[in-house]
Amino acid sequence: MKLTTDDPDRRGRTPSAETEPPLALQTWRAAELTFESDKHYADSFADVALDLVLTCGERTLTVPGFWDGGDTFRVRFSLPAAGRWRWRTVCSDESNGSLHGRTGEVSCLPYTGPQAIYRRGFVTARYRKRYLTYDDGTPFFYLGDTHWSLGDETPEMVREICGKRAAQGFTVWQSEPIGAKFDLTTGVSQADIEGLRDFDEKFRLIAEAGLVHANAQFFFPSSMASAIEKNGGWSEKTLCGTVGGKPVEAKEPSDAAKAFLRRLSRYWVARYGAFPVLWTLGQEVDDDFYWNDSSSQPWNAVNNPYRWVAACVAQYDAYRHPLTAHQENAALVGAYGSGAGLTEKRRVYAATLPSAFRDVPAHTFYAAQWSPSLTAASDRRTERDFWHNGQGKPVINYEGRYCGLWTGEFGSRMQGWVSYLSGMFGYGWGAQDTWSYRNPYDENIDTDDGVETITAARKTAATWRDALTSPCGEQMGAMRRFLEDADWYDLKPRFDNRAYFTPAPDVFACCAGSRDNAVIVLYFYSFSDPAVAERPNAKGQGGIATGTVGRLSPLERYVFRWFDPIAGAYIAEGTFTASPEGTWAIGPRPRDTDLALLIRKTTPDELSEKGETK
Repeated sequence: MKLTTDDPDRRGRTPSAETEPPLALQTWRAAELTFESDKHYADSFADVALDLVLTCGERTLTVPGFWDGGDTFRVRFSLPAAGRWRWRTVCSDESNGSLHGRTGEVSCLPYTGPQAIYRRGFVTARYRKRYLTYDDGTPFFYLGDTHWSLGDETPEMVREICGKRAAQGFTVWQSEPIGAKFDLTTGVSQADIEGLRDFDEKFRLIAEAGLVHANAQFFFPSSMASAIEKNGGWSEKTLCGTVGGKPVEAKEPSDAAKAFLRRLSRYWVARYGAFPVLWTLGQEVDDDFYWNDSSSQPWNAVNNPYRWVAACVAQYDAYRHPLTAHQENAALVGAYGSGAGLTEKRRVYAATLPSAFRDVPAHTFYAAQWSPSLTAASDRRTERDFWHNGQGKPVINYEGRYCGLWTGEFGSRMQGWVSYLSGMFGYGWGAQDTWSYRNPYDENIDTDDGVETITAARKTAATWRDALTSPCGEQMGAMRRFLEDADWYDLKPRFDNRAYFTPAPDVFACCAGSRDNAVIVLYFYSFSDPAVAERPNAKGQGGIATGTVGRLSPLERYVFRWFDPIAGAYIAEGTFTASPEGTWAIGPRPRDTDLALLIRKTTPDELSEKGETK
């Protein structure tokens, strides 16, 4: 037996005796117990299950173990509290004394390093909180970097990109197993182990950088039907429901297929649940992976197998990591929507359908796919749906237009600002050649986002190092710093409520404020300066015009600060007194680029510092 930890200063220590603590672990850092089985199994993935039961005082954690090739079994675990923890192993094969009934102790000390994810504890989704938090309740600012082709990236790439993004202020690494060197559609075999160990190293590198890993499980969703067919197929039980207002019948996975998906869910949780992770199930599987009437795909919103996977993942996850299903495009699927408008040949809806996961108990946040218009004021339909119909769960704009693929720096930057000020308290940014490494998807066409044309030549020439050094990465970090100044977690989107903000003609803007409106944030994204993008989106005076703020405290004093999201700096500030009606006409912007404005009601101490009185 061997105990190791993901702490780079403490790895590889072997205990001298099982009943003595081999080393002091630190809270929330992954550690690993390794056992060599004296008994060989023909199919270790299917034939045997190993658990580690950890106790400290009245607290108990049951963590699943996993087979790691040959006769080796491992249990990865993290300890959420300091103290002396006792452990014992429970094996489904009780006759195997090398796996069943082993006991020991470890001591755990509070984490003393710089990473917030270990100082504050793993991220969680709390009931009726519209944002994710750390374990200690501190709001977690979700800023993700997208890497769908994690399997094709090298550990050296992952290490370098993680370091850069963490320094810029990113907090999340979003991945899919595209390019993975394993095939889990028939379970886990010896041939898969090296590919899984490659993922182990990448998970560790992401965790060492202090990033949370929003990872999708197993295989790309196009393989789900194949996995079910190979492992028991579909039952004769028919499920009835509606898709787009039309009646649909679908077969349920067989009991054997469900048992297989349960084992696979258990294995994935066992292998990666001890790291700071978010479970995202699969790419665009909410609601039905673009099924339509003529599709040969045997699953849709009615018999979506990922709902079963969600329940299984939650069952084995000792840490209750937040769980979601990456949604299809927001034009198709929202939080609720109206569920009407399916066409005969192509899945296009006049109004969005409900999430297939909204009533799944394990589902704790929404991973939206939303690309707001760069050339018009939003009709707020998508944002309102998530805010009002999202059951109070956090909403992350998990995928929008990727920088250098479908949009330029302006579009990529604007999506983040608009998402946060529309109540989506999280944004998944991505750039060409790291959003999906070496993926030729849409590279051979020009893309026009409304203000800029992203040419095929530009796309194909881009490298992952170009993505790494993109100015927009720095701009995302600057956005985070500004929003943290504004206590982003207390902001409420005002949508198009003109009692709070009335835009001038031709002005595109988003407004959010604290519940008492003592803090107000405005982001103006109409512009006429060609330095922003090749084609201005503003008409008339829209590039410098603003509007009127309302619902202020009459005759009270406020401070305001203009922020340049391109340079990442405040560029102007001042004070004003609200009118007797509680309004303020902002006046022209200091620049005709996209700009953010922070307004805050003053306190007597702030006025005194400025040499003013009420």
